[in-house]
Amino acid sequence: MPFSEPQATSPPPQNVRAALDALLADRHGSAARNLFLHLAQYSDRRVQKVARNRYGNLLTDAHREELVGEVLFELMNGSLAAFRGQTIGELTAFVRCICDRLVWRLAQKQIRERDTLSETGFAAEMVRAWNGSIPGPADQFRFPAKNPLQEQDSKYLLKLLDAGSRADLARLEGVSRAAVTQRIQRIKRRIAELSDSEQAAAEAWFAQEAERSAGRRRPAV
Repeated sequence: MPFSEPQATSPPPQNVRAALDALLADRHGSAARNLFLHLAQYSDRRVQKVARNRYGNLLTDAHREELVGEVLFELMNGSLAAFRGQTIGELTAFVRCICDRLVWRLAQKQIRERDTLSETGFAAEMVRAWNGSIPGPADQFRFPAKNPLQEQDSKYLLKLLDAGSRADLARLEGVSRAAVTQRIQRIKRRIAELSDSEQAAAEAWFAQEAERSAGRRRPAV
């Protein structure tokens, strides 16, 4: 059951760093509990929103609940320890990026599986007969997303998509992976300063470019 349904929204902590330290240290105090509930509820809302708005024809309720669990697992197993921000706004942007990335990753997996069902051949015909297929709106119409990012940030993110990973981009650029990570974090901070509509546009643009990049890397059959 989604975290946001059975209980009122937990207010964010006043002292983010103290609450984070408590959560990572013992997880039993009231500050730690309140922060965890806040993160869980926000993660649920964000995952539900992105999954429904962008991938409603791909991701089921079960997928969305599983994704919330994956977000919390990633947060509690290293991501929060690596967070260096000081404010609830920075923490929210940090969690939002994790939510969006995991939703996108699962959606790409579902798209690949759907593409497999679109292949020709006797085996594919049998699989289609077992599963069925209902085309979603995205199969009929694709509108280009307006990109609100700075040109240099856009180019760098496209490089990252074409490289395939931070490690691969670091090798191509001749820099350390930490340098790539720092550059991406700076871009994320600039995105977090945009308005809500601009952030949504940036996320939609990145998702479209990621899909195009995945299509270019997919081997021809």
